[in-house]
Amino acid sequence: MADTTILDMIGNTPLVRLQRMTEPGMADVYLKMESFNPTGSLKDRIVKYIIEEAEKEGRLKPHHIITDASSGNTGIAVGMVASVKGYRSRIYMPETKSVERRKIMRAWGTEIVLTTGEDQNSHIWAVEEAAKDTDTFFYLNQNGNPGNWKAHYFGTGEELLHQRDGRIDTFVAGVGTGGLLMGVAKRFDDAGVRSRIVAVEPDNSHSHIEGLLHFDGSYVPPIWDESLISERVQVSDEAASETARRLAREEGIFCGISTGATTWRALEEARRLGEGKIVVAIAGDRGERYLSTALFSEG
Repeated sequence: MADTTILDMIGNTPLVRLQRMTEPGMADVYLKMESFNPTGSLKDRIVKYIIEEAEKEGRLKPHHIITDASSGNTGIAVGMVASVKGYRSRIYMPETKSVERRKIMRAWGTEIVLTTGEDQNSHIWAVEEAAKDTDTFFYLNQNGNPGNWKAHYFGTGEELLHQRDGRIDTFVAGVGTGGLLMGVAKRFDDAGVRSRIVAVEPDNSHSHIEGLLHFDGSYVPPIWDESLISERVQVSDEAASETARRLAREEGIFCGISTGATTWRALEEARRLGEGKIVVAIAGDRGERYLSTALFSEG
């Protein structure tokens, strides 16, 4: 179509079944390849949805700087969508996050403000203070904007229902803002799909599983609803990293550490469920934004 833009390429991502990492007697494990979105992560969905809703409602003005707190993927998506639509952007991000993410954001002209790595929520406190200037900033607010879960309700959740004909025994995703889990869980529930919803988090607040939130009591995303979750489980950095490396070497899937975490748990669920069942996990982003980290270090 002649008038197609890069934003039209967001969503409708494929499901890929693991071939070598599952064993006889296990359930089938599928990855929802959110890394196929234009910037390489699931965050393209929510940024496009929230920005276009704000434009329709007149809350986002041409002079606004679009801002948010991000460990990287939302910031990258903001940079891309803002550049297409002609807005400026500013992202607050902890200094501990990978340098590749900064370079990608800057390629789209995004201003980056780094915050302390001592507090996993430092970037959230910083953006909330800056966003009080509503004349200057449009605060995307991925942690609190209901457009986050709605993007996944109408997008990711709806796609999964069609791709698996409503047959998904367990759904596994990481906890970041919670939007993906909330949106998919709500859509499944409304469709009468009684899938087990498993939320994956790091096992400590200084984890290197970028993009996922460790629930230490200091912060709970406003859109989070624990009642929609069947089980919340913790995964170590070591298990997540090794599984991400295995995905590259055994399945040809070059992914980030959060995908390693969700896949590790999906394999555990597949062992528990047994043959004939279906487990779907989220492949949240691509691996190239982790090349400077220990995930793909040489040696």
